[in-house]
Amino acid sequence: MFSNKRILIAGAGAIGSFYGGLMSKAGFDVELMARGKHLAAMQETGVLKMKSWKHGEPVIPVKAVDSATGEYGLIILCVKSQDTDEVCALLKDNLADDGCIVSFQNGVENPDVLAKHFGAERTIGASLFVGLWIEPAGTVNHTSTGECIFGAWSEGAKRFEQPIKDIFDKSEIVSTVSPEIKHTLWNKLVWNVAYNPLSALLESTCGRMMKNPLIFELIEKMVKETVAAAKLEGVTITEKEWREKIQYREQLNNYKTSMLQDIERLKNPEIDGILGPVIRTLEKHGLSAPYCETVFRSVQFKYGGHYLYTPKLTADVIVRNGGSILLIERMNEPFGWAIPGGFVDYGERVEDAAVRELFEETGIKADGIELLGIYSDPKRDKRGHTATAVYYTESAQMPKAGDDAKNAVFFPMDKLPDEIAFDHRTIISDYMKKLHI
Repeated sequence: MFSNKRILIAGAGAIGSFYGGLMSKAGFDVELMARGKHLAAMQETGVLKMKSWKHGEPVIPVKAVDSATGEYGLIILCVKSQDTDEVCALLKDNLADDGCIVSFQNGVENPDVLAKHFGAERTIGASLFVGLWIEPAGTVNHTSTGECIFGAWSEGAKRFEQPIKDIFDKSEIVSTVSPEIKHTLWNKLVWNVAYNPLSALLESTCGRMMKNPLIFELIEKMVKETVAAAKLEGVTITEKEWREKIQYREQLNNYKTSMLQDIERLKNPEIDGILGPVIRTLEKHGLSAPYCETVFRSVQFKYGGHYLYTPKLTADVIVRNGGSILLIERMNEPFGWAIPGGFVDYGERVEDAAVRELFEETGIKADGIELLGIYSDPKRDKRGHTATAVYYTESAQMPKAGDDAKNAVFFPMDKLPDEIAFDHRTIISDYMKKLHI
């Protein structure tokens, strides 16, 4: 179908690099249009590194560029929604006459923007189900699924569906052609509206929100506004469909949404592309979306401009009794044995938090504590970046497990349990070196 075989991935961040990398690996003539450190890394090495649960760890030769270099038969757009109109204007002369453009973006409005610039008869919408991030620059990490559902935005664009399916099949990209792509996109928006903005606002994984009755009630109200907006656009989403979409799933218990990942990487999250369509569609018909608009304004205020996002601060206390040290068995994830400690409250001195947490978890009152050091590796806690101040003390008091501790036990320092959480084994080792043990 495509007389011009060149493919451009416009906006090769995590999503664009993953799918463009697979197409490059399959032998297609692909250019990854990227920016920043990720672009520099790919241009310096000439490769994209991939760490995938499904595809292994291939090192893929790629062509990385900072702008379009000519004409292409297929353009796959992966930029944030707020950048769609500007990027389309830049690429308007780069799509071949018999080529098409595909939106690999969140939201439901982007295909209409593409159609305005390139024509609905050359526009394809798509919905992705994938877990990806870039770390370090030049490497894309793939942790879940990877399926793509796509379809023609108009009757005239249906001629592109099979050629695109052929490219995806040869590239080992799991894909399905949707006969009703607008329904597919609105149905996907239901999940995004439910979890993306609130996860950023509350700095929470999906599981915690799903399990909290107050938050889940708010989620349902936001979703009902989304369903009402979809209906006004000619898309019917049944209650059975949307309830299944937002129900609790064990694999989402610790899942971080794309917006939460953005703020953790100090990037402005994609606010408008998710909540904007619901608010604008209802307003267009003289209706309102009070729940979606309240969350939208809150997220926009918090993250819409320059903002600071810092590691969470914790405090831990090593308690020694002769040749033994005190460990607690954690009741919550991450499981295992750990040094007593927890988060510092706002307005609380770090050393006071250490003493408080020790008492709450073990019942031991510390007479005095000394600072061992600060531990701040961003990967020390899989729940998110924390920095901890570690103190030490001595006590012969008998511990009694409390708060979120299942057990509290003194272990001989040469017979510590195998499963020790966080970086606490390293901390204990540092403590023993300090004591010359």
